[in-house]
Amino acid sequence: MNEDQNTDSHIKNPDSSLSRRRFFLQSGAAIFTTTLLSSCSGIIEDIFPKTDKEEEEKQPDRDKTLAFFGDSLTIGAGGTAPYGNIVAAALASRPVLSDGIVGQVASRIAVRQGGTPLTISIEGNKLNGIKPVRITKLSNQFLSTPTNNDEYSRTGSVGGVRCTIRRTANAELGENYTITPTAVSVIDVPENSEFLLDDASRLKTATQILWYGRNNIGKPNAEEEILAALDSSIAYITAPARYIVLGVLLAQSDRKGTENFEQVASINEKLAAKYGKSFVPMTPPTDAELAEISYSPSQDDLSDLENLNFPRGLRADVSTDEIHLNDKGYQIIANRVIAKIKELKY
Repeated sequence: MNEDQNTDSHIKNPDSSLSRRRFFLQSGAAIFTTTLLSSCSGIIEDIFPKTDKEEEEKQPDRDKTLAFFGDSLTIGAGGTAPYGNIVAAALASRPVLSDGIVGQVASRIAVRQGGTPLTISIEGNKLNGIKPVRITKLSNQFLSTPTNNDEYSRTGSVGGVRCTIRRTANAELGENYTITPTAVSVIDVPENSEFLLDDASRLKTATQILWYGRNNIGKPNAEEEILAALDSSIAYITAPARYIVLGVLLAQSDRKGTENFEQVASINEKLAAKYGKSFVPMTPPTDAELAEISYSPSQDDLSDLENLNFPRGLRADVSTDEIHLNDKGYQIIANRVIAKIKELKY
């Protein structure tokens, strides 16, 4: 009996041996399959590319809003609508806000966007029920423009009270800023109190498209102000920040050899180096871009292109407006932004 037991202990169980062999074969197959799928993943994505909708569904909680901040170019002056509307329509009609004020320099845009804090001092240092109170001091005249006397306003809060800041102007009395509470309030407002802008706070999580700087051109500190404004704006966006920086657009008269041309070229070079893939250049449209909008350049257009400028046929009437684009010009800009949003999966 003992002899039988000793003999059995040295005999390999054929079922056990087969089981181990099957395990190694199956494990090898699994490893091979995983490696094969990994190596082919790029090929599979090329054959069956993800749609924009699938990319959006991968991040269902992400803010889909597109927020465009800038000056008159942002709101489509010279055309019929903000170019942001074209972008949003091409991307499954995403929510869009275009916040631009004509004639504004970069530092004022950065306040509206939220990157640069806004502080105020008011007459009597106290709100007065629901009556407007004159603002005696602003850290930045963020609603001001030298180009018109239009009324501009923004809502927000000071000391926890919701209010509206309003800018009015006329040729005789100049400019005036007031603050009006939404509900009755008589709270004290110490000097240099921070005013929190509603739109700036609400749009921190949005994808932001920043087009700063055109109205800085010709000023000696243009480069420093534009870069500082963009840095503060981008730092303000909720991390991981989703943003696109547009280059400065040349005016019609900014020809090669002029001081403005050299200034714009230098600023755009620094923006491209600093923001890399998030930068959208304002170089003249290519043949492919012109073909995409079914535009055939005239001889004057070809002359503009040779001078590395946007053709006049894509601008508003150059006899009265040398900066702004027309609808076809803004379509070029929109197409570039659409392509960049897709590239960065924003």
